[in-house]
Amino acid sequence: MEKPRTETCSDFYLFGNTEIQHAENFFFHGKHTLTFKAPTEDAIIDLKAFGLETYLFCEDLQDELLSVFTSLKAFIGGLGMHGKTALFEPKVPAYMEAANINFMKWALNIELEERSTRKVEIPEENIQSGDYLAVMRLDGLDPMIMFGTGSRSGHSVMAMRFDGELYIVESQDAWYWPTHRIQRTPFKAWLRFAENCDFHVVHMPLNKEMRAKFD
Repeated sequence: MEKPRTETCSDFYLFGNTEIQHAENFFFHGKHTLTFKAPTEDAIIDLKAFGLETYLFCEDLQDELLSVFTSLKAFIGGLGMHGKTALFEPKVPAYMEAANINFMKWALNIELEERSTRKVEIPEENIQSGDYLAVMRLDGLDPMIMFGTGSRSGHSVMAMRFDGELYIVESQDAWYWPTHRIQRTPFKAWLRFAENCDFHVVHMPLNKEMRAKFD
């Protein structure tokens, strides 16, 4: 691999696809050889079909380290349901919230406004099967999903009634959530979990036409 030499960019590269990610710093100009070991059969299929993407970071080493530290602030915190420290409790710490708000403003041109009303109680009878609840958590992952998809939420759940009782159905694998994988959670319990881990939730009900068709 021959690398162009420029005066404005460092020699820090990220190589990857959906299965392989590798960062490499080149300190000397010239020809370099990298060997990648595919971790799974899927990685081999992906590699043959699409190859590897190459990203060049236009920063020096000091700026790279600063960027890594800034990124870590956006992702590390609020990791667990039962911890008693700022890092391993479900709540999003203030530094983490600020880092994600800054990222969304810089990368997505979204400037969040702090509202005086922090919590809105929605009567359970107003929520019916098929209603969509859009979720955003300021935890690094959700803003990154928003960045990649163009969405304004990072997690999607749906309301469903089973035998007259309201549940939330979702696929969930977060560390801070008590139950993993595809699941249904009683609505009131889900609200407690959502509040504990600082979810921002928007209720988007089906219109009358779509609700009549929903099965």
